[in-house]
Amino acid sequence: MQSRTDPTLSLFDRLVAREEKRGLILVAFLRICMLAFILLLFSKPDSPTGTLYTLLEVLGWFIPGVFIQLLVAARGGKWVWLLYLLAVIDAGLIVYISVVPDPLNPLTNHPAWLYGFVVRDRGVVFSMIMMALVIMTFSPRLILWFGFWLLMAWVTAIVWLMHRPGVIISQHFGDDWNPTKQELIDTYNLPEFVDISALAEQVVIVVVFTLACAVMVSRLRVLINQFAAAERAHGNLARYFPIALADRLADRDEPIRVGERRECVIMFADIIGFSGFAEKRDPQDVMKFLNQFHQIATTQIGAYGGIVEKYIGDAVMASFAAFDDLPCPASNALCASQAIVSQVSEWQAREPADDGLPLRIGVGLNFGPAVVGDIGQREAVTPAVIGASVNLAARLERATRKLETDTVMSESFANQIRNESSVSGSVLLRHYQQHESIRVKGFSDPIPVLFHRDLEN
Repeated sequence: MQSRTDPTLSLFDRLVAREEKRGLILVAFLRICMLAFILLLFSKPDSPTGTLYTLLEVLGWFIPGVFIQLLVAARGGKWVWLLYLLAVIDAGLIVYISVVPDPLNPLTNHPAWLYGFVVRDRGVVFSMIMMALVIMTFSPRLILWFGFWLLMAWVTAIVWLMHRPGVIISQHFGDDWNPTKQELIDTYNLPEFVDISALAEQVVIVVVFTLACAVMVSRLRVLINQFAAAERAHGNLARYFPIALADRLADRDEPIRVGERRECVIMFADIIGFSGFAEKRDPQDVMKFLNQFHQIATTQIGAYGGIVEKYIGDAVMASFAAFDDLPCPASNALCASQAIVSQVSEWQAREPADDGLPLRIGVGLNFGPAVVGDIGQREAVTPAVIGASVNLAARLERATRKLETDTVMSESFANQIRNESSVSGSVLLRHYQQHESIRVKGFSDPIPVLFHRDLEN
């Protein structure tokens, strides 16, 4: 576990270090609970060896372990080695109390039946409990380290049991012994019998469990790291692209599209008279004003499922259904434009920008085919929407000055609203009853448009 304050650590490493610290605190608490559990279990009055387990001072080793884990959790860094030393002691101690009848007198030769009873009564249960505690540290190295020394301790314990006087073990049954079924049952029921084969199988299960847990924790750390990297990349994308577009970029391994033609809505919104306003203001005031306008436009466009393609000075270009399958893109775009016009009007009514005169905006809306894809090479790649439909939307926005209105839409845009819903389409278009065909630069034929006269302004 590394120091949380190390500036060279990545965000993932700092998060893992924090979780390892929390794991150590949790394990310290559970360690106390395990001590109480073992003491309670060892003090069974009806046990044939209950008098031997009422005072197990050897379990006092578990208490210093609590303080060691809390110390490492608080200080970390150079104190981490204490965890590995503690793991060795824990492995030896947990096996010791699992096979030795009287932990206070390990060199005493007890009756053979007592060894058999102790092994059958406990087996590897306490080893599994201790392994569960180690897993909560969220450290694959510590899990493997503890598992290795636990294996060594059990191998030593098995060899020690095999050499206890009077103990009958399963390996004593050689090829020359061919017992009947009853003789086999009677042998297994002898109190002095210790099934070393079964005990070894349990130890192997503990080792396999240890390896599986270490791999699981390691894989979990990798997955968390990948998830954190993906979230970080998504957050970085969202700083430069709209959230909807950032979501799509983050979910794809290849460029978003290469020259795909889609039917979509293009919106241009621009501040009328901004050039004259900017010439008379300090740059700081100009940027503050632009940011306020961009915030209003971006918020409303995003609220209705649109994507801001770019900011062009005081203008905003947005698309609807260019990068996703947005239902009712034309209706959403019109609602977004009305919300932008309304909020800008309210804002300018409160804080007129041009010497007490409120600035107004113009919005151009068009529906039609456009080419959606990536523009640029290598690191300088940006998703873009291009085509005649985009150019027409920009021209319609410029036409708001001549037509003295805040919104101009193409006839194809109005038809798309009607196609999306005949009822709601009629409601949305009820204020846009003015029809006119206008000449637009770059288009040979007149363009039929819809708008409404803003008599007040």
